[in-house]
Amino acid sequence: MKKILLILTIFAGLAFVSCNKTLDEVPKDFYSPENSFVTKGQFESALADIYLRVRNNLYAINDNRDNYYLMGIDADLADGYGGAALGPIFSWNTLNADNGYASRLWSHAYRWIFEANTIIDRADGPQAQWGSEADKNAIVAEAKFLRAFGYHFLANIYGGVPLALHETTTPKLDYVRASQDSVYLQCKSDLEYAVQYMPKINTLAKGGRAPREAAYHLLSEVNICLKDYDGAIAAASAVIDGGNNNLMTTRFGKWTGFKFGGYTHNQPAVAWGDVYFDLFQDGNLNYKEGNREAIWNIEQDPNIIGGDNTDVNVSGGFFVMERWWGGAAWANNDKNNVLNWIKDTLGGRPAAGLVATKYADSTIWNFKGDFNRDIRNSQYNIQREYYWTNPSSVFYGQKMTAANVSDPALFIPRGSPSFKKVVSAVHYHKFTDAPGRGPDYHDNGRTYKDWYIMRLAETYLLRAEAKMDKGDLVGAAADINAIRNRAQATPVVAGDVNIDLILDERARELYQEEFRLSTLMRLGKLHEYIMKYNKYAIQQGWKLDAHINKWPIPNSEIRANTGAKLTQNPGY
Repeated sequence: MKKILLILTIFAGLAFVSCNKTLDEVPKDFYSPENSFVTKGQFESALADIYLRVRNNLYAINDNRDNYYLMGIDADLADGYGGAALGPIFSWNTLNADNGYASRLWSHAYRWIFEANTIIDRADGPQAQWGSEADKNAIVAEAKFLRAFGYHFLANIYGGVPLALHETTTPKLDYVRASQDSVYLQCKSDLEYAVQYMPKINTLAKGGRAPREAAYHLLSEVNICLKDYDGAIAAASAVIDGGNNNLMTTRFGKWTGFKFGGYTHNQPAVAWGDVYFDLFQDGNLNYKEGNREAIWNIEQDPNIIGGDNTDVNVSGGFFVMERWWGGAAWANNDKNNVLNWIKDTLGGRPAAGLVATKYADSTIWNFKGDFNRDIRNSQYNIQREYYWTNPSSVFYGQKMTAANVSDPALFIPRGSPSFKKVVSAVHYHKFTDAPGRGPDYHDNGRTYKDWYIMRLAETYLLRAEAKMDKGDLVGAAADINAIRNRAQATPVVAGDVNIDLILDERARELYQEEFRLSTLMRLGKLHEYIMKYNKYAIQQGWKLDAHINKWPIPNSEIRANTGAKLTQNPGY
């Protein structure tokens, strides 16, 4: 593919021929393909580059709401707003093979795969110097996990795709698509190797690296896709019952003594939070910080170079979930045109570019009458009421309403529920705003804390899905209830269990965490859920059909592949 071919210049060896004599020169004062994959440390550096790409590609590539295109935006979890108007992000009714979204994940995933292939192949090269076979196996296992991570996205979202399993050192223009099952089978093969040799989570000294438990978690999903439900249950159970991970069921970490004056900001501070609140607080997200529910995280550190701060963007980094996803009540003026203040603690600085759908705001929380019972919907974790916080306003301390804001048209998007999991309890105080906007520092909407890629709650829901598919509805309900019991929600029974219940529970538990688009597409449910829950699609009267459950193969790749035909997905 074109993107892959452009990468070749980075790693391809150079052979210079003069007077019929080959010169095999190995540079000693700069890195080249010949001397870059020699020591264990160099292989680990190559792995670190893939992890960096995963972080940047999926979470922090630019200052834009579409950073989170895999997380259910413009599908069932968040509507896109521009000012006061609903607006499409994907334009599902016109999505085509020249669309930038169609090629984004393709190019990103194949870059991870290419780099993983280089590591895997060069681990057995003559230049590699291993202290032990175990060191080599662990490196190769991690690379195979990352390769499977890329391919599982490609299979879920595009279906069958070309399988490239070796470092590409010469131009290749004759790729053909393997079947979707063949791609999943390759993922399974890689992951079965990974779970043998990747280090377990309790042995890792640093966060950010995927442990063996992450490979088992992904293997569970892949086995579901292959309809190997026993294999999926066994893989999930290896994490759930493996002894290293468990759900956090009582308060823990650095914020158990946290006090907050409430969203009115004019009342005495009181004890604040619950165990779900603790799961998302800075300093609590990593396994090495005592969070036994964490499996795999991206790492953020705004105080070091490369930690995603002003060294990559003068506005403070590109992990901008807090900025783009949630209501922007701080930006309202009252009807006398007095500014509201930005308050630091639990305030955040969202721009209301993505706001919760009715499905995420209320539908999922009304299940079994649990709106006021489920702690994931408590005031600690979702803010639905906003207050005037500027003492200069005659409305100071009062609730914002459409009647007391200067522009009622902005009340709905700016008053959207704010899911506090993405907001730091106390910000890093990196920025100050314009005079008159308030006395507090803020983080300019940047999210500086680490973030989950995989969390044990999702492993339970994968196992529940596999049990349901196998016909064990009682067992599926038990796994769902492990999550609901922690949330103090009403337990479900076997008769409640179906795939829509599991998707609802994933939305309740994993909002802003799971790769919702990938989940809906692997289940063939994307078109159904857009038409049921996406406000813009409904208002526009779109009639979406099942073809959008797979994205188009990018035309740029089809045109560049001149030696063979890359077939297009139906409907494009």
